[in-house]
This record gives sequence, structure tokens and C-alpha cells, in this order.
Amino acid sequence: MNQTEPLHVVAGVIYNSQRDILLARRPAHVHQGGLWEFAGGKCQIGEAALPALVRELDEELGIVVEQARPLIRIHHAYPDKNILLDVWQIEQWHGQAYGREGQEVQWCRPDHLKKHSFPAANLPIRSAIQLPSWYLITPEPLSLTDKKFFYRLEACLDRPEISLLQLRAKTLSERDYCYCAEKVLGLCERYAAQLLINASAEMAESVGTHGVHLNSERLLAAVERPLSSELWVAASGHSLAEIEQANRIGVDFMVLGPVRTTASHPDSPPLGWFEMFQLTEHAHCPVFALGGMTIEDVPTAWAHGAQGVAAIRGLWNLK
Repeated sequence: MNQTEPLHVVAGVIYNSQRDILLARRPAHVHQGGLWEFAGGKCQIGEAALPALVRELDEELGIVVEQARPLIRIHHAYPDKNILLDVWQIEQWHGQAYGREGQEVQWCRPDHLKKHSFPAANLPIRSAIQLPSWYLITPEPLSLTDKKFFYRLEACLDRPEISLLQLRAKTLSERDYCYCAEKVLGLCERYAAQLLINASAEMAESVGTHGVHLNSERLLAAVERPLSSELWVAASGHSLAEIEQANRIGVDFMVLGPVRTTASHPDSPPLGWFEMFQLTEHAHCPVFALGGMTIEDVPTAWAHGAQGVAAIRGLWNLK
């Protein structure tokens, strides 16, 4: 099949009041038949994504969308077609959802999504659903006994919006970093947050963290995904080459930047929002915007294809 333009498909992640997610099974006779998916359909010629999704969810499920926001855009090449899967999070809707076209539908807990078989293009959506909009990167602790660091960390974790963090401690020895990670992990478990360490995959497994965050050097040196699919593998990227490497080894999400000039990297030219959006179009996973980000930037990040924002100062210093 010679397809120059990808088929533009819209899909919605729909929650009920219990925060279960609606899944629909594809009919056996269609492309990827028998697999589960997030409901939606094809955009008509000249039709924008959100109006197309509103129309499709009415036709397929009998629901009326009141409010939605972008979640993730995925470019995927099947053997017989290329698609752009434009996914939105449905934040408000009304009606009684049912298989209006005779398709099987069911409500699924977010942590049970991996028990269902999805088309390959849908797999990054599962990661996007599990990830928050804020990714906290810690500043450097001065030592293992840096009381100010741990006091501030606990204050951050006390905010329900902060449920994912990366421990960044380049100045600590490997031994001290390991001890520090164990202490931070204990705090994260108390607040039901997930911890990724900016260190080796072997240390992540040894400490028992929820995954690893690969800096650019570790990312480019990797020949395969360093941890099992049960743990998070994230990576930092600044260029198309790093995004393509992340795609090759199958990372779960990335941070991309700097979007703006930052105090920590004043000599790094900022991408700006448009270039960041262009780069996220090549990623096969959710992407967080990095570099001078604050919580006020989250809606702008969503509008430019990002999962949300990653930050040190912009999240660490919240009052």
C-alpha cells in the first residue's frame, strides 16, 4: 500500500465516576479485529480532531462529550497502512455508554489495562494513562543527612499532583546515592508515589525502585531496554537522534528540552514550543516538556503534544 499521508484516527480515553476506563472490542472482520481499543474512529476530510471525536463517540457509544483535552499523538506504521492516532482525555461527558454499533464494550480499571490485548499503536496510550502531568526532578541533596532536602521532598510528596519523581544526585558517590535512593523510596511508598533513579538499571533493581531514568549518555549507549516491562524506563532527549534511539530500545516515556533557557543550562539553545511539538511527533511514547517549566505551563504542554511538564525548581519550590 502506497500511502503518503497517514490515516488520521481519533480516540478517547473515557472515565466513569469510579475512574474506570471504557474499552471497546474491534469487530473480527476489520483491521486488527478482535483486539481491544479506546473508542473513536477516522476523521473525515477537512474535519478537525476534536469535532471528529465528538461525532465518533456519539455514533459508537451514544455519549455526548462536554470537555476534553489532548493526551498523546502516535504515528504508527502497520504493514498495510500508516496511521496518526490522535488521543484525547475525555474529562466531562453525559449519556449511557453502550455499544451502539453492536460492538462489545467494558469498563476497565487503569491498572488492569495490561491484561487486555491492544493494537500496537494503542500501547503508548497505556503509558500515558498511567503517568501524571507533573514529573518532579529533585535538586542535588548535599549529603545523606541533608535534612532540608528530605523535609522539602516530603512537602512535595504531600501534594497529590506529585506522584512521580526522579532522584538526581550526580555529586553523591555510588554508595551514598544507593543509600539516598533507599531513603527516598521509603518516603515515596508512604505517599504512594513512584521513584525513578538517574543511575544504572542494576542499581534500580538492587534498591527496588519503580524504574530508571537514562541520561543522554546512558540512552545512547544502550543496545536494548535495560529493565522488564513491569518497571518504568524513561530517558532524557534533546534531539531527533536521541528520540529515535529511545524508540529503538522501547522506553516508556521521555523528557525533552530545554523548551526555554534555564539557569542550570544557560548555554543550551531552547527548542521553543513549536520545535518541541515537532520532535514529539517522532516519539513512540509520552513526552514531558523540560526546561523552565512551571505548573502554569501544563495546558500549553498538552496543546503541543506533551504529557505534561518535568521540572526541578518549578515543582520543588511550590508553596
